[in-house]
Amino acid sequence: MHFVKVGRKHYIMNNRIRMTFLLLVIAQAIHAVEEYLGNLWEVYAPAKFVCNLISPNPKTGFLIINTLFTSFSFLYWWSLVQRKPMSSSGLIWLWIVLEILNVIGHISWTLYAKTYTPGGVTAIILLILVISLFKQLISTNSALAKDNKK
Repeated sequence: MHFVKVGRKHYIMNNRIRMTFLLLVIAQAIHAVEEYLGNLWEVYAPAKFVCNLISPNPKTGFLIINTLFTSFSFLYWWSLVQRKPMSSSGLIWLWIVLEILNVIGHISWTLYAKTYTPGGVTAIILLILVISLFKQLISTNSALAKDNKK
């Protein structure tokens, strides 16, 4: 486990967390492709609303949003998670919250519709990865707390 101390604060980042976060970013990109292939902006009113805020053509809005989000995600992983671990843990926690909301939305929608919904399959993969990342961060924080008591 790799602890970085900056001032009085400890920041935790290890290779397993970095790799799981990268897998989550890749899974999110695949999730966006599944949503695109299922024309999410046509069948899910909140997606249509958000996409129309970006462009008068919701398909274009969807592509813009997901291209920017995916690009930002890979850039964030490469520039901060890989290179500056001490400044990345807060955003990883934010990412976990956003992914949990995304997964809850997809699973709820699928259960309500009682049929396949765009993004439903990859939402399960996102759930597995987000739970794994959550457990890793909690575990490393526990190890840090024990280390600090010594």
